[in-house]
Amino acid sequence: MGKIAIVTDSVSDIPDDIIKLYDIYVVPLTVDIDGIYYKDGIDIKKDEFYDLINSGKMPNTSQVSPIEFMDVFSDLLKSYDEIICVLMSSKLSGTYQSALLAKDNLKNQNITVIDSKNFSLGEGFIVIEAAKMACNGNTSDEIIAKVTDMIPKISYTMIFDSLDYLYKGGRLKKTQAILGSILNIKPILVNNDGELEIKDKVRGRKNAIKWIINYMKETKIDFSKKEIGLLHTDREEFMLEIENAIRNEFGATNFIKNRAGCTVGVHAGPSAVGIFFEFN
Repeated sequence: MGKIAIVTDSVSDIPDDIIKLYDIYVVPLTVDIDGIYYKDGIDIKKDEFYDLINSGKMPNTSQVSPIEFMDVFSDLLKSYDEIICVLMSSKLSGTYQSALLAKDNLKNQNITVIDSKNFSLGEGFIVIEAAKMACNGNTSDEIIAKVTDMIPKISYTMIFDSLDYLYKGGRLKKTQAILGSILNIKPILVNNDGELEIKDKVRGRKNAIKWIINYMKETKIDFSKKEIGLLHTDREEFMLEIENAIRNEFGATNFIKNRAGCTVGVHAGPSAVGIFFEFN
């Protein structure tokens, strides 16, 4: 049975302890701050990054290049028989296309590149499952089948104080971003087949939490037995409020929590919180 490497990008926001536990290989995107380029999570850490954007900096990001993927793939194939590379939505970045070009240039059929059609921990959930299966000795066909089944089942919901960062990063139209400028309005975005879509808007944190609880109730899922992902860009206290509400309402105990990396922080801004889980 072949040894399988699981590769993803830094947008997946997987906690460091899980990355180490399952030997996940994370390829960083590049963050540009005032003409200085940093590899996400390598050249710049989260505290430094959020300090900069809270001071008014407006960074940009660059996708992983085909050459970077070729270097990663070539190196891994010295130790692994196969590579499964699960990446952020191709509708939000060219990173997926870069990986496909790298695979084509290497002319290696033992590399599989998958569009997660997700973002942040939504993508991360899929990667973690693939990595668990690889560690358990599942075949590449089994892992690919499971990942393909999971992709449309991931619920991705994010609450924003402002949509300015998504607009300036080209992820939303100006008319959509205007919602974020209304006093105390919290736009709620969901994943729609790999694209970000405004689902609703509420006023204030309490109403945002109520919206999340009602949305989760409507799924009819038993969250006491479910793994739930929680993410914040620079609003941990709001994320913890949501966690407590979910614990109290559903008896949930299994959470994966993280502070978003620099790439997600560039587009979400310093005041977003995300909730992720898999539908049954």
